Amino acid sequence: MGKIVCEIQGDKLYIKNPRERKTGTDTEEIEISHILPQQVYRSIVSATRKADWDTCLFLEKMQESEDYIMVYSSKEKIQYVRNTKEEVLKLLIRFKHITLSVKMTRQKLKIVMLAYFVNSREELKVSDTAIGIGENICKACPIKINTMQMPTLKLLSPKYLIKATFSVKEIMDDPELSNMIRVQLNVEGTTVHFAVVKKRLGEGASRAFYAPINRVIVKDMMLFLRRNAKGGLTIVKRFLDEYEKTKTYRFWESKFLSAVLYHLGKLAGKISDKPVNLFFEKESAKTEEGAYEVFSLAQKCDTSKNYFIIDGTSEDFEKIKTIPNVIRKYSPKYYWVLYRAGAIISTEAAAHLNILRSSNHYLRTKMIEYKFIFLQHGVTYMKCHGPTSAFVRGREAEPNYIFAGSQKERDVIVDMLRLPEENVIITGLPIFSTIEYGHIGQESDDFVTIMLTFKPYEERLDSFENSEYYRAVIDLYNIVKGYIPEEKILVVAHPRIHYLLEKTDMRDRMWNKPISQVLKITKLLVTDYSSVAYNSFYQGAGVVFYQQDIKEYEEICGKLIPSEEEYIGYRAFDLKEFDQIIKKIIIDGKINLQAARTQQHQKNYKGINAYSDGKNVERIFEELKKRKLI
Repeated sequence: MGKIVCEIQGDKLYIKNPRERKTGTDTEEIEISHILPQQVYRSIVSATRKADWDTCLFLEKMQESEDYIMVYSSKEKIQYVRNTKEEVLKLLIRFKHITLSVKMTRQKLKIVMLAYFVNSREELKVSDTAIGIGENICKACPIKINTMQMPTLKLLSPKYLIKATFSVKEIMDDPELSNMIRVQLNVEGTTVHFAVVKKRLGEGASRAFYAPINRVIVKDMMLFLRRNAKGGLTIVKRFLDEYEKTKTYRFWESKFLSAVLYHLGKLAGKISDKPVNLFFEKESAKTEEGAYEVFSLAQKCDTSKNYFIIDGTSEDFEKIKTIPNVIRKYSPKYYWVLYRAGAIISTEAAAHLNILRSSNHYLRTKMIEYKFIFLQHGVTYMKCHGPTSAFVRGREAEPNYIFAGSQKERDVIVDMLRLPEENVIITGLPIFSTIEYGHIGQESDDFVTIMLTFKPYEERLDSFENSEYYRAVIDLYNIVKGYIPEEKILVVAHPRIHYLLEKTDMRDRMWNKPISQVLKITKLLVTDYSSVAYNSFYQGAGVVFYQQDIKEYEEICGKLIPSEEEYIGYRAFDLKEFDQIIKKIIIDGKINLQAARTQQHQKNYKGINAYSDGKNVERIFEELKKRKLI
């Protein structure tokens, strides 16, 4: 009889083992719509002939999709999968390696490893092995291709030794900001990439695994090497922060002094009788998210030492600089308490304590080691926190405790971040104790604020004038100004396109003050996927969601959390729909809140953010005391 037969007929995949004696496991009929991307399924059909073992049985592109369906065997076991062509082919080849060293200086990056590929399927044509950095930098590199996996000791042979050197200048010139180090080979005409790994994150391993491995400064750029969640080596590149150009930075964050402070801080923590907690808000430069109010109550506790960190150049610093235990960011005392503290109680992740994406190994290690009590700065009921989120259990910003505004929000946090329910505390978020509930009314000034979120997949565009974000802001502005005077329209732009919008006729409508201040006067907010919608609605405003790119957004960033029935405002998926919604809400230059905020919208809001009594900070304080966190 013939080999295993695989074919697609209509909307079904058939896998058949043609045999004389028919059984219930000789044929499987599979609905293609039930084959989820990236999941590997096992067929009930088995390969009963050795000729069908360890081979690709079927590979075909799906209609109206870039994905492929592949059926393949591992000995007698038959499996099928749906994914991109590169990803399905990767399942047929294995890359075995030990990374011996990765060293980066200002001149070069040198990689040394022992490596080989395993191709046990004779019918597969493989060639052109290489090693590269990101999408644009690649060098041919001879890597052995074996037909079977070897014992690890045999890998120590010199014939498997791989050395590759790259120019740092070449990496600097590449437009990519984050580049994985990968090997590649050509499989059946398709280039397939494999990550170069330096130690995988095992169960129960220290989360310090995510701290940068080493760093270099070249001109006005910082380059540092780190691992991703699967241990893959990645080079991150960014412009230097202004502070990184100072002598103060070079002294306090030198490798030697950072190591000394790190170990002294650990020692002090072991012999002290009181825990030390650090409070801060966004970029350690604000007092508007509620963490400062929680800190103020914590000051009354004599069972712990509590400090609030704030940048000396911020406007809010002047208001609180004389308050006891308020510490100026980057001062000598700041560096001591940074290494001395055992916990952070904040509305942001630990990265906001210092330079975002800091390359300081000891400082990043310490930040990962903190006990993290996450107060949250906004409602988690809009964007998906996928498995790559820093807040997911096991990742570098996993919270020990996190505060939520409702049972619905708690359930979402538990599902997305994989945290135990007991670690999610329902009290309401502190920011809603700092803003007035329902103060925007029908008689309030008719300000419309356009505030879209910037899409991570557009960050790599050479020209931001070509971004969907840029075009959407201009299109929405032009529609709104047809219904309301231009001086009543405010635009909160992402910094990356701020300068572009200043060249348009909306330059005088650009908002340059804190976002909290614009929300205080906003009567109608136009956004897409921002949780700031909940803050605006809390204050009495109406919200319209413009989501023309929702399909692409959800494919790349993950499915949005609210169901269609849970939104707190109308949704538009193109400019015509948006125009029709605005026409119903803005009449004769006035915003009709009754039209914008329906009873259903308000009911939806209460289910997601339940507290409106302004006492969230007090509830949070009591919960912290109950758990002996302060």
